[in-house]
Amino acid sequence: RMKSGDIKASIEIPPDFGADIKRGRPAFVSAWIDGAMPFRAETIRGYLEGTHQLYLSDPAVKTTQPQAASPVNVEIRFKYNQAFDSIYAMAPSTIALLLALFPAILMALAVVREKELGSITNLYVTPVTRLEFLLGKQLPYVAVALVNFAVMYVMAIVLFRVPLKGALLPLLVGTFVYVFTTTGFGMLISTFCRTQIAALFGTAILTVLPATQFSGMLVPVSSLSGVARVIGMGFPMTYYRPITVGTFTKGLGFADVGADILVLLVFIPVLTGLSLLMLPKQER
Repeated sequence: RMKSGDIKASIEIPPDFGADIKRGRPAFVSAWIDGAMPFRAETIRGYLEGTHQLYLSDPAVKTTQPQAASPVNVEIRFKYNQAFDSIYAMAPSTIALLLALFPAILMALAVVREKELGSITNLYVTPVTRLEFLLGKQLPYVAVALVNFAVMYVMAIVLFRVPLKGALLPLLVGTFVYVFTTTGFGMLISTFCRTQIAALFGTAILTVLPATQFSGMLVPVSSLSGVARVIGMGFPMTYYRPITVGTFTKGLGFADVGADILVLLVFIPVLTGLSLLMLPKQER
């Protein structure tokens, strides 16, 4: 059995395989590949076919007697996404990417706009605490992000015809927690920015780069090392993408994605606490 990130492959050998070989009867070996992420599955498929060809070219296998058929047949089966259509992987992953980008940008702009207009000074003449101020800014954009998710979910189901094979409730719970983390990420970035332009570009760069390169969307996080792996493990999309892809493509439920939801829950107090610590330092 092989595993690369959340992509798995296994080879099944029947119990009577050896007996069939000894008696000269046809024998079959099944190779099952997780096709939820087509590009990675295609790589595993290439390795399997290469191993097969290497076996056929082995001098120990060849004989001087002509053979009518290949001595070994390799049949490849995809456990998920049998049609091997990339839309079944890209649609859920794109939902995760967009929910990481736009809520973070909107949240960052909301706080920085208060700095540019000077209205953030009202915070110091009112009984509103810093936590209440940040949560008051965050909650509307959480609601906007949930509306965006509903639109993208309908588009995936109706327009792109990507069926939801798993339960809807784990996906909704994971999304609700995830948008809290992405808006919290934008809130943290806003504490370092003075202008809306800086907040816009800073949030876009600090969101798109980890989301596409280090969160498992293109390259498995398990294959990363060093700083790249640290960035991947510290970015919320790394834990939300398995929820979307898993519920849409693999039919996963709470038992399978519960650990990822718990990790996302940890991001909320961490990001909020860091924002509370950084905000007054920037305003003194």
